Amino acid sequence: MIERLEKMVAIRSISGAEDALADAVCAELRAAGLDVGREGNNIWCTVGDRPRPRLLLNSHLDTVPPGDGWSGDPFTLRRDGDRLVGLGANDAKGCVTALMEAAFKLKARLDRGERLGGTVVLALTAEEETSGAGLGTILENLQPLDAAFVGEPTQMKPMIAQRGLLILRGVAGGRTAHPANVSPKDADNAILKAAEALLRLREFDWGPTHPVLGPCQGHVTIIKGGAARNIIPDTCEFFLDVRTTPLESHADLHRRLSQHLPCELLVHSDRLVPVETDAREVIVEAVCAALPGVTPGGSSTMSDMVYLAGIPAIKLGPGDSRRSHTPDEYVRADELVQGAAGYERCALTYFERMRQTAESAAPATQAHTGGSSI
Repeated sequence: MIERLEKMVAIRSISGAEDALADAVCAELRAAGLDVGREGNNIWCTVGDRPRPRLLLNSHLDTVPPGDGWSGDPFTLRRDGDRLVGLGANDAKGCVTALMEAAFKLKARLDRGERLGGTVVLALTAEEETSGAGLGTILENLQPLDAAFVGEPTQMKPMIAQRGLLILRGVAGGRTAHPANVSPKDADNAILKAAEALLRLREFDWGPTHPVLGPCQGHVTIIKGGAARNIIPDTCEFFLDVRTTPLESHADLHRRLSQHLPCELLVHSDRLVPVETDAREVIVEAVCAALPGVTPGGSSTMSDMVYLAGIPAIKLGPGDSRRSHTPDEYVRADELVQGAAGYERCALTYFERMRQTAESAAPATQAHTGGSSI
């Protein structure tokens, strides 16, 4: 797995330019005897002995560009004590490495004549970091899906809920004037109007607290206003980055904020909605059984889980989200081992739990339909 990760880190795959890495991963999957499908830089294959249930194992091939502060070449995997340092090692080429290993282990079980009891769909996709032509564009090729794991660095703790992202653009209007000809009291200054609106955010009720995600929260990230030092501005705009929860729709939150802030508030982006999987779903129970001691939680960061609304999905993987997008990001070798073994156990436990669920439902059905023959 370290050799696989080393090769993947060496192949540059900044979001939108994953071609070479997709080629290499396709070649490795085919060399292992798997039938690989590809659309753009999204690749997928299946391992299984029964058509249902179908469990998606997904992670992404792309990375963000390397920022400043790296102590070495970001594209050369290097050891720093127990750390494997390289761009994407944590987010999310470590997850890709572990998912591939799990798929190979499951295929080896089939080759030895063992049963799995279902089918794993391994999908390694593109442009997750930019919400582009990735998982959302190939879901039809992967259907039907009964449950999913989204490979992201969570310390192998199951994240059953994920925040959404609502981006709002505020616009405050005023009237241009010469600063020498009007008093501060009489000036219709758009910057001051925007500032007054933003200060009201301190009083805003962000709504109920989600049990695993906490409350919704919003931050001002950009403010722009003014044309020249000697002109009172007639326009000032700002952007709000709002991290949402499943307890309130983007439309309802936008409406409440619009009523609270004394300025025009426009939706810049609302497509990345929050998602949540019920803790009573079989996939959640299976993970908790396969990984003793874990407790389902919630994730504040975005991922391709956003495209899986309606499919019981869990964000799960080796590494730690706090290392993502940082200089000298890393994953540990033992995390890769634990991740691959964890994915394999979770898949097998899920298939077994689904079999047990089906069998427990069967006697009730038979009693209902065949009672008259007793």
